[in-house]
Amino acid sequence: MAVANACPFERAIQSTEFNCAQSRKTFVGEKENVICSNLDARQDCVALVSQLKANARFALQLNAAHGLLTHGQEMRLKSGGLRGLQTLLLAAKSRDIHELVTHAIAEYSSIEQFPYPELVKAISRYKRRRLS
Repeated sequence: MAVANACPFERAIQSTEFNCAQSRKTFVGEKENVICSNLDARQDCVALVSQLKANARFALQLNAAHGLLTHGQEMRLKSGGLRGLQTLLLAAKSRDIHELVTHAIAEYSSIEQFPYPELVKAISRYKRRRLS
């Protein structure tokens, strides 16, 4: 069941690697959902995920741009892409997704203008942390 206004970076937030000032957590039964409280910010994040997925198809070994991602692929795409933004925006060491995306839009003027080859490299290098 899809949750209205679900955060596109929900798993990155749930992993505690990133956070977002625009998000809030809700629970349906025992399942934790992350909801975006700012619809304009959510649109930017949805556009970013779409651009990342379109540009990182080879790195994620996807045949179709609209195919479903495994959990690992989704984490590489989203967390790796956000880490890439952190690296590109040297002044932005923030873990706040909204802040990173806002800084990047100010720097590159639009989501379509982001340097996706550099972000794809970060996605390729991304390794999930191992639980011990």
